[in-house]
Amino acid sequence: MSALANAMQRFISGGADGDPNEGERLKRNMRINTIHGVFQIAAINMVQPFLSIFALKLKASNAQVALLSSGPAIVSLFAMIPGAILVDRQDKKKRLTMLFMLAHRAFFLALACIPFFAPSWRAWALVALVALMNLPGSMSNTAWQSFISRIVPPDKRAVAFADRNKFMNLFGTIVVLIAGRILDWLAFPIGYQVMFVAAFLMALIELRIFNMIDEDAAPAQPPVPRGEPAEGRAAPLMDRVGQRLAEVRDQPKFVRYVLASMLFYLAWQIPWPLFSLYQVKVLHANNTWVSILNLMNTGGSLIGYGFWVGIMQKHGNLKTLFYSTIWIFIVPLVYAFSHSLWTVAIFNMLTGAIFSGVNLALFNALLEATPDTNKTSYIAYYNTAVTISAIIAPMIGVGLLDFMNYQWAFLVCAALRIIGALCFLLINKLEEREAGRGGAAKTCAQSA
Repeated sequence: MSALANAMQRFISGGADGDPNEGERLKRNMRINTIHGVFQIAAINMVQPFLSIFALKLKASNAQVALLSSGPAIVSLFAMIPGAILVDRQDKKKRLTMLFMLAHRAFFLALACIPFFAPSWRAWALVALVALMNLPGSMSNTAWQSFISRIVPPDKRAVAFADRNKFMNLFGTIVVLIAGRILDWLAFPIGYQVMFVAAFLMALIELRIFNMIDEDAAPAQPPVPRGEPAEGRAAPLMDRVGQRLAEVRDQPKFVRYVLASMLFYLAWQIPWPLFSLYQVKVLHANNTWVSILNLMNTGGSLIGYGFWVGIMQKHGNLKTLFYSTIWIFIVPLVYAFSHSLWTVAIFNMLTGAIFSGVNLALFNALLEATPDTNKTSYIAYYNTAVTISAIIAPMIGVGLLDFMNYQWAFLVCAALRIIGALCFLLINKLEEREAGRGGAAKTCAQSA
């Protein structure tokens, strides 16, 4: 493992000698960020795509499958803001981010122990561990977003994150293909145990790569306001949380983006458990088919990233969000009329191209909407808000099956996704109107 990491370090440096200038350090950090993403998705894709099938093999109910999405969201709801305040208080964020990452990946080993539980407890053990895993997972995600926003400047983000996402999708899909085949080849539950342990070992390499990022190359962080008296800074953690939330009211651009995102995420995530249930229970998908669906999705995304980077550079983040999210209604629409996994797989290539724009624009729009001061906390506020949607959405999705069949449930989800996408068009129009008023006011002042 050490030899692999050392070889990777030589590859990243490109064999350059001497002290690199600022531009070279930025390029090096961007390369490391991309390579880190490859190892990160490799570790996660040995686990995450197969959890639903693993749960169903453990005799999980529909409600327990839904809890695989809602449970982590509930845990992260109480973790992100206190965790973000902790991160914001650190001048150097890399070490703490790595600790959160390591704590999250360590749960892969706990998942491998589930078959040792009594059969009646295995499904609930999976639900509980997946939920608890998101305690450090949500903190590491928020910390990474804040950390990387300092490492990569705004004018480089579209290209940098598009490159990272392209390689993540490509290598992540290769891992899913191999992992799915191995899981169907090995006896249950040995295959899953082997895969979860292998995922942890891959995560150790991931963390070694992440540690190569030069945090000192980032521009200085804006100072955190210290206007309150010393006794105020020593106030209980939840009091400080309340104070920070009060400050959000002074950031209307951020508030609008949060509200639009909450509605979008709700509409986006409602059909997620339905997809898994329909694939396994109706279309009889196995782990290999999960891999094939990922492969087709990746094929589309590799085409899509180049297209969406151009759209983003021309029209900005919010318009790109609308242009991409307005098409995601196609996914539940295809499921509503599909009776074949091959049909779903073919359309997955199209949806992969669409979702490459959604994923790219969501993250860049978030970094644009958050103020530079206390950025980690604002990212946590955002993630906490959309997590509320993630708690409710899967339960709504499963609940739809109590009132209608799969086809009508998917059609309702398609309509909701169109409404969610329109939220981004609305806030884009509001910001354009405000910008127009600001320009007019400036012209009047100059003429006066």
